[in-house]
Amino acid sequence: MTRSVALLGATGYTGRLVAAELARRGIEHRLGGRSAERLEAVPCSGGRHVVDLADEDSLDEFLAGAEVLITCVGPFAEHGMPVVEAAVRTGTPYVDSTGEFAFMSEVYRRFRDAATPLVPACGFDYIPGDLAAAIAVEELGGVAAEIDVLYRLKGGKPSRGTARSAVGALSAASLTPRRIVVEGPDGPLSAVEVPWGERVTVPLHVPGASVRSGIVAPDAFTRAAALAAPLAQLTTPLTRAASPLLHRLVDRMKEGPDPQARGQAHALVVAEARNGTRSARVAVHCRDAYGLTARMLVEASQRIAGTGAQAPAEALSPRAFLDAVSGVDDNGELRWEIL
Repeated sequence: MTRSVALLGATGYTGRLVAAELARRGIEHRLGGRSAERLEAVPCSGGRHVVDLADEDSLDEFLAGAEVLITCVGPFAEHGMPVVEAAVRTGTPYVDSTGEFAFMSEVYRRFRDAATPLVPACGFDYIPGDLAAAIAVEELGGVAAEIDVLYRLKGGKPSRGTARSAVGALSAASLTPRRIVVEGPDGPLSAVEVPWGERVTVPLHVPGASVRSGIVAPDAFTRAAALAAPLAQLTTPLTRAASPLLHRLVDRMKEGPDPQARGQAHALVVAEARNGTRSARVAVHCRDAYGLTARMLVEASQRIAGTGAQAPAEALSPRAFLDAVSGVDDNGELRWEIL
């Protein structure tokens, strides 16, 4: 049985992709956004609703009768919390497309014991890494002391919304660019540590583990970044001071990459779990992060279970979910493997 979906943020770059995926799968849905004119431009067989995020009644009316909410309204640090509160208030299961770890942390802190399942970060950020980490831990018998999650990105261009969220997240982040090396499917991966979302999600289902996340870069760069790590704290005030300028630059960006550019964006996500001398590694190969985000959000909306604010790996069956979103279609390509 499929759940009917309320899609909020339907007129944005990611939201339109999600709307198209819902239509492709024939899932009953309604669209919500701030502009009636922009909503009319999004194909939909269900209703269109102008929603005021500052008005509880407007949000509650939009959610009335829906069986699950997908929200793509960002930056989530600015717009996300009233939507989470509405989902809790109305008892509507919730998934979102956020990659903002500060927002995710606040959702987990406030709503861990809620009666409603609330699952942030159900797109490319951070389904592959969180689920791969969970599977790697399963391969070790369910216990791990250390977990690394690395991303190798090639050819991707961010949407304006992603860039806007990234500026806010980096302004609030504390960087410690240590070097991480993990064996990948085609050789060693050398990465610079960054405060990615798996540092927030993975400890929820692997308590006590030390979790690191990183971005793969040329080995010489990662070694140089590690040497400069003591200076990293000096960059945080500079990033915050530059935030207004960065936001103005982001506002001049295109809304998002065209389908051809999306199809040329590849990513490899590798999770390694270690316990003593034993280790296990899982790799997820992706093409078209935005298309896959739409595929993952829709699939997650139909599969989430449990109660309260959860990491993806808590609300979803990791192996079954990755199998369900594997394959090639108009929304990209995904395959996963145990190394």
